[in-house]
Amino acid sequence: MTLSRRTFLKSSFALAGLAGCQVAASPLVRALLNQENSYHALYLNKHRLAELLPLLAQQLHLYQDAEIHTQAAQCIAQLDSEHAIYTRLNELLTQDSMNLGLINMHRYQDRQMQCIESLQELVSTSPVDGYISFGLPSSSFDPIAQLPQVCGTKLTVTRTMPAAHSPIARSDVISIATTTEVEQQALTQANDTHLQLAAIYDGPHCYSKPVFSQMISGLSEKMRAGGHLAMRLYDVQQPLQQHFAAVLNDWANLFEGQPWQQAAAQRARLSPAASWHRELAQYGFKLVDMHALTSHQALPEYLALYQKVS
Repeated sequence: MTLSRRTFLKSSFALAGLAGCQVAASPLVRALLNQENSYHALYLNKHRLAELLPLLAQQLHLYQDAEIHTQAAQCIAQLDSEHAIYTRLNELLTQDSMNLGLINMHRYQDRQMQCIESLQELVSTSPVDGYISFGLPSSSFDPIAQLPQVCGTKLTVTRTMPAAHSPIARSDVISIATTTEVEQQALTQANDTHLQLAAIYDGPHCYSKPVFSQMISGLSEKMRAGGHLAMRLYDVQQPLQQHFAAVLNDWANLFEGQPWQQAAAQRARLSPAASWHRELAQYGFKLVDMHALTSHQALPEYLALYQKVS
């Protein structure tokens, strides 16, 4: 008979003379027993937590001296359900005095600058005629707003969030180019739209499979051969990468006031990059490059660049 990892560990602790209450009181033991709980795997392991906190500061502007970290660690140690943990973290954020509008402004501005660097070489070789992007709260955070080489139709499909979480507008950055903000269905309604460049800045995991398939199918129909698609994605291949991506993605959803149901659905869509490449190939998009957005091995994040070949 083959024992599960959890059963094996429990048996080992019993043989070692550890009572159930002693096991439950040990953060490290609970982390070992709850490997499917991403919060426990990272927060109850001091070495993983030491890796996580700098990433939260770098990626989300949730700095290591923030009081919310102490409160988060306490609630995660007390709760076993990821749903319950997420709900409690949402309550803590609501009670905290941090300025989520300011934090989200910095987050999206960072992402904008990252993608500008990756797209600059692509659009500098020849002007791009026709562009659409997905996954941004407003057109002011669209990288194309700083790239004058893009002409023709320029659309930003915006995502909504509660007013208290919406990123504040920046007064120190002036857009070079203007894009038109539209809703999700704009791509299917605009029959005369032709594209040479499209971008999905929040990642394919942020959309259900039917919605994502519809998006890519619509892009494929309206994009000329030789056009490009840029897409931010996590390359999740190992359990540890799944834990880091899930927790970082949860915090991003918490900062935007999104419910657990959305965060959980996105967790289920975290996949290896190769699976996204295969899916896009079905719609005529071939991978041509992968720009690393972070150097951390536990959180492999890229801006993938595809070319329309058929």
